[in-house]
Amino acid sequence: MTLGLMCVHAHPDDEAIGTGGVLLQAADRGLRTAVVTCTGGELGEIVGEGMDEAAMRPRLGEVRREELIAALNLLGAGEPRLLGYRDSGMIGTEGNEDPRSFWRAPFDQAVGRLVAQIRDFRPDVVVTYDAFGVYGHPDHLQTHRVTLVAVEAAEIPLLYPEAGAPWRVRKLYLGTIPLSFVTRIGEELQRRGLPTPFSDPNNPDAEAPPIGTPDEQITAAVDVSAVLHRKMAALRAHRSQLAPSSFFLNMPPEVTEMAFGTEFFLRQRSHVAVPQREDDLFAGLDA
Repeated sequence: MTLGLMCVHAHPDDEAIGTGGVLLQAADRGLRTAVVTCTGGELGEIVGEGMDEAAMRPRLGEVRREELIAALNLLGAGEPRLLGYRDSGMIGTEGNEDPRSFWRAPFDQAVGRLVAQIRDFRPDVVVTYDAFGVYGHPDHLQTHRVTLVAVEAAEIPLLYPEAGAPWRVRKLYLGTIPLSFVTRIGEELQRRGLPTPFSDPNNPDAEAPPIGTPDEQITAAVDVSAVLHRKMAALRAHRSQLAPSSFFLNMPPEVTEMAFGTEFFLRQRSHVAVPQREDDLFAGLDA
């Protein structure tokens, strides 16, 4: 069976931002690719050009599913694989208390749903977020926890027997951002007078969230600059989430390449021998 990559994300659009490059590269190599999306993104912003908040809010989950289908088509990642939970919003918000939210989901249930996806697709490589969920969103934190347990459980026959035949994931990676990258990109955007995702534009003096992983801990840096234009096209498919003023849409090409031309990962586990520093998530795996 051809090697496979599965990326597990919290919301529609996360797949393009964090793993669009590795998904495209894998698909271009003829490898199997899939994206699991844990929530429908119902609490996302509605900032797309010409979009009416009041009219769209009741059906935002449907809109974001359509956008996800379009993005996955551009990424060559097949049909959406949805865990079926509701967007949780940020800590302290009303949505975070919703019993339908991913944050409030019974943990065993969520793990079982992801185990079923893993056993169905049978990936060799799985990617999710680092322990902080990259930037601390509750759905990202939950995605990290559920994925780590599901990858372990998927290979144990006595766990979730109703979810299909056991499958061993041979490599597991956590998407992250190097600390030096956070500093470099933030300074470059500020120098150009552009908004930065690493600070609150309404409170520029506020302490920045603890985003980033020490550079020496990064175990994989994948150059995706050759497919960057296609990665950004997949991101632009999520129209509802991109305001005309969005920094995603207004960066000069050289800054876009600096910000999105490399995808970084922590190797959480590997059942094959690999170099300490990798530039290919499939390193050590037989084709």
